[in-house]
Amino acid sequence: MRSSAVAAAVLALTAGCTGGGRDDGTAQRAFDQTCSLVRSGVAAFNENDFPETIERFQAALDPARRLADATDDPRADELLEAVEYYAALPADEYRKAFESSPDFKRHQATTLGQCGDAQPEDSPDQESQT
Repeated sequence: MRSSAVAAAVLALTAGCTGGGRDDGTAQRAFDQTCSLVRSGVAAFNENDFPETIERFQAALDPARRLADATDDPRADELLEAVEYYAALPADEYRKAFESSPDFKRHQATTLGQCGDAQPEDSPDQESQT
């Protein structure tokens, strides 16, 4: 069920592509690249490897920008904003931000919501809520 919801969100997000009504797949490729890097950044975060987390989010900046340029959907801008936030957050501030920052939580909801497979269960110092 979750994968069908993610697929529907991807379809809706990439359906707003600009470019004279012709979808050449740019938005879909940018979305796929961005989310792949976001998921690897989340995995690094879950391993408490904050420098690697930052590297993955920095690598996601270009595809996230291409996505935002390729579509009028505001969710692309939200994803770019989240990627920019995590790419710029200093490694020594990640744990505190995770524990107390409303911005961290807002961007976490964006990245996990849009990139689907990334799950926060193993995040630092977070107890399982199952």
